[in-house]
Amino acid sequence: MKKLLLFSLILASMAACGSRECVITGTITDQVDSVTLIDMSGNLLDASAVTDGSFTLKCALNPELGVSVVRGDAYFPIVLIADSPAINITFADGTPVVTGSPLSEELQEYQQWVFKTYMDATVTDKEKVIADRSRELYLSHTNDLVGVQAMTILMANISEEEFMQLYEKGGKLIQEDAQIGGFYEHLKAVPQNEVITITANGEVVMEKASFEDFVGAGKYALVDFWASWCGPCRVEAPNVVAAYEKYRDKGLVVIGIPVNDKQDATIKAMKDLGINYPQLLDPSEVLAEKFDITGIPHIILFAPDGSIVANDLRGPAIDAALSKVL
Repeated sequence: MKKLLLFSLILASMAACGSRECVITGTITDQVDSVTLIDMSGNLLDASAVTDGSFTLKCALNPELGVSVVRGDAYFPIVLIADSPAINITFADGTPVVTGSPLSEELQEYQQWVFKTYMDATVTDKEKVIADRSRELYLSHTNDLVGVQAMTILMANISEEEFMQLYEKGGKLIQEDAQIGGFYEHLKAVPQNEVITITANGEVVMEKASFEDFVGAGKYALVDFWASWCGPCRVEAPNVVAAYEKYRDKGLVVIGIPVNDKQDATIKAMKDLGINYPQLLDPSEVLAEKFDITGIPHIILFAPDGSIVANDLRGPAIDAALSKVL
């Protein structure tokens, strides 16, 4: 079985709760006018102007909340855990230094180490080196967001048998994580021919269907390989929804195929993002492997006969490809 690229330094989404505040202050030398604070689903939590190199952001105080500080328009976020009333970020030579939050500090140090290890040409057997440290970190954080990140990295570098053993040692945050839990469901799955749709009144409907019912059935078909835990996938979802609304009356078929995603997380994301086209379940990843999907989002346009018209579409390229054929 082909494993998808799981090297992601973005934590899966966590919902905020509680009324106490986490105040994030920082100093920055980059030439940016503002910074924003988003949750791991990409929802805006706060924004701040950068005045004399300083900024202040606020969110709920919640040790189960992962947040990202984004500088200007650049998507190179600093990921934090909102577990402390006061967190500070200082940018030194482009590297963020986090203080005031032990979990965030440990997370930043680990993420920076993983990146440097991958980039260091002198390190031999990088997968084993990263797996060894990630395993050790996970076993000391089996029910917090540091452990979630460690397992997310570890998943790509260990056997399926070891993953199952480590998953069973994880607490609620680990086992309910959309990506980690989705991979667990994938390993436990048998091939399915089911489709999820959500009606206009919010009802979740499960029906029997197969890939061939949608693709190669005489109509153009747009297929989105995605996941609820994938930030770029959530950013791309409105473009796919817009394409469906624009071209559905012209015969376009649109389906999503969740990859390594917990089924309940898929349904929640469909509701949150207004995804009103069917989701074909592929828990055993037969389709992901068939079409060589190694990263998501991955959007493919198929011709009525099932041949591929355009591959790896994103943003405006989706409408551009559809306008040529419809």
